[in-house]
Amino acid sequence: MSVLKLKLDQDQLLEDFFESTHVIGIVSSARDYQLCWQINKHMHLDFRINNSLEINLSKNNRAFYFSVFEFEEPIKSSVHYFYNNHCQAEYLLPELKNIDYLWMVKGDFYQRADIKKLIEYLRHVELVQLVSLLDIRDIKNKMNLIF
Repeated sequence: MSVLKLKLDQDQLLEDFFESTHVIGIVSSARDYQLCWQINKHMHLDFRINNSLEINLSKNNRAFYFSVFEFEEPIKSSVHYFYNNHCQAEYLLPELKNIDYLWMVKGDFYQRADIKKLIEYLRHVELVQLVSLLDIRDIKNKMNLIF
């Protein structure tokens, strides 16, 4: 009797997930819910925590949970995800230890100019200290962003 094994093509999975995606890095000393509240208030958005998207990583027999907030724009066919990059001295993306939060925008509506406007608005949010556009190709552990 033969056994059928399916092999997951991680490169294709990454390419498909990050197609039409922009990632913004945010530095802030505020808690994730406080920062999302400020962003919602200042930018008239509606980020809400989505516990079903929470990312669980295990290291050294310890579990780490990284919260994910979500905001959908059905008219623009876009979804925004707001990731917490740290949990108890562990990082979702260890190569970006200086970044506290990640804002991922998925959808064809947003072009580079739209993302730059979004970054400018984000710079005016009270609790935000630094904002920068990240190149997804430079992120080594981007598999951790897939839920």
